[in-house]
Amino acid sequence: MPPAERFDGCEVVKKLSTGPITDLYHAVQEPLGRPAFVKSLGSSILPSSPFAASLEREARLLAELNHPNILKVYDFVRRGERMWLVLEYVDGVSLDEVLKKTKRLPEAFACAVALEVCRALAHAHAHGVVHRDVQPKNVLIAADGALKLANFSVAFDERMPTAPELLEGGSGYGGPSYMSPEQILGERADGRSDLFSLGVLLYEMLSGERPFDGPDDRSTSLRIRRDPLPALGKKAPGISAVLERVTQRCLEKMPSDRFDSSQEACSILEAAARELGAEPTAPLLSDTLIRARLVEGSVRKGQGARTARPREGGVGLAVSGLFLALALIVGGGLSIQLLSAKTAGASVAAAAGRRLELLPAGHAFLRVVAHPWAHVIVDGQEVETTPFARSIPLTPGSHYVRLEHPNAAVERRTVELTPGETLLLDVTLKVIAPNPRVGGEPGASNTAPDSDTP
Repeated sequence: MPPAERFDGCEVVKKLSTGPITDLYHAVQEPLGRPAFVKSLGSSILPSSPFAASLEREARLLAELNHPNILKVYDFVRRGERMWLVLEYVDGVSLDEVLKKTKRLPEAFACAVALEVCRALAHAHAHGVVHRDVQPKNVLIAADGALKLANFSVAFDERMPTAPELLEGGSGYGGPSYMSPEQILGERADGRSDLFSLGVLLYEMLSGERPFDGPDDRSTSLRIRRDPLPALGKKAPGISAVLERVTQRCLEKMPSDRFDSSQEACSILEAAARELGAEPTAPLLSDTLIRARLVEGSVRKGQGARTARPREGGVGLAVSGLFLALALIVGGGLSIQLLSAKTAGASVAAAAGRRLELLPAGHAFLRVVAHPWAHVIVDGQEVETTPFARSIPLTPGSHYVRLEHPNAAVERRTVELTPGETLLLDVTLKVIAPNPRVGGEPGASNTAPDSDTP
């Protein structure tokens, strides 16, 4: 193989990161003389590999998008056994770096970042693309304040072939902290899943901590799915009421309770930005980076001009790990599958008889869909509460399933599972609304909202 530092049409300035799937370089694209990122398939990956196909898929997907807040793709190149992307270069830092430097960010800065990310998502969603990996490492801020959403390696676009199986499930390589409940359960994500991730990002910028973090990935996943949102007002006293409402709305458990679209969220964030003096966003973002000494320059005075440039080594730090997504996701996709299997039995209560194993030997799967919702009890042990339909690993053989709802008769089923089988149990419960004259407020109902999980 030719030396990795040589790419047709690009002169390498510096190698930024190395991984088992991709390598990242800072280069200059000739003869234009413009800076670029080169994201190259690693020498150990064959062009026939599904991961190589995924790199091409990312290039095609980015070529469909054209927005000032989305990292551009300049070229996709194949040369024999080699393959690489030429991407827009961002002369700045990642939001992850900013958060490490200043845990809790000014609300005007947080609002500006959220607004620009939301604008990028609105454009992507309008073109049928779901990012599925909105997190600080994938938000780049240039020295002049321009913001770019990067890393579409696990993005979903129904018009294109899906990513390789190991890439399915989103950004498990970085843990579940920024994932929506439906992503954790392995369901198809839509634009509202990206809004949940945006809500986590906004909460973290405003409070200095993520809302559902636990001591490990398993507990974090359970908290995302089940725990109520810790009040942002207590974590960040005096915060803008508009920003608090936006964050809460994005972080609703059910997709139907979030904003209907990213465009709707943008409208609210634009109003908040005007209220906080965060528009235009670029000068505010640049000034904040300068004050935090993440870039060098002088803060503007009034309407005077300002120049800024990254601190030495800032670019490498900002992106050194950013484009390792494909590399790290290899294990991440598997971790999501295992995480789903583990959480299947996480809430099992002590009961008579044997306990359900998390992943029995020679296991089969039971997938329960109950309308409108129900507590799922298998062999006398409560396993889950729908509406999230998720595969439950069980030993082959007979199992007794009970579905309970407070306003419906108990439904009982006996299922017979064979090794490797996935059996779907779809049950509609006959729910009777409580009589308003017998306790409760008129018109009240104890039924949960219908599931709109993709």
